[in-house]
Amino acid sequence: MISTAPSASGDLPCACTTLRKASRAVARLYERHLAEAGLTATQFAILRAIERRGTYNLRPLADELVMDRTSLYRAIAPLERDGLVAIEADAVDGRARQASLTEAGRKRIVLALPHWRVAQSTFIEGFGAGDYAGFIAELRHTVALIETAGARSGDGGAGVSDD
Repeated sequence: MISTAPSASGDLPCACTTLRKASRAVARLYERHLAEAGLTATQFAILRAIERRGTYNLRPLADELVMDRTSLYRAIAPLERDGLVAIEADAVDGRARQASLTEAGRKRIVLALPHWRVAQSTFIEGFGAGDYAGFIAELRHTVALIETAGARSGDGGAGVSDD
């Protein structure tokens, strides 16, 4: 169990720093495996989100992935360049952009899934399968709590999905 006792200075460990360290460590695991399919973990998450929706406006996609739009645009640009996604103007609102998977994008997901599954099972085995569901539930709760608080304070707030 992780101690939450105050440090010698009387402060609790910084949640942001601790979560960032954990996030970078987990991301390295997935990045190492997904590199075999020529994708980053973020690109894989983007492709999977688009796959679930068929066509996805970029603003709600950024919200779902809890990314700012600029970061999403930077991450999706290589996917468009490599022909994995097509980005075009929304038919209803020409100012909005929407993304859809190309056939090459679908094939890349098929290529990447076995590598993602190895990373996923490696993480779950290391973490402990019995604790994994609770861990994911707590992370989802944390994101929802922070995003809801951000929406109330004007910092944003978004829906959350996985991958």
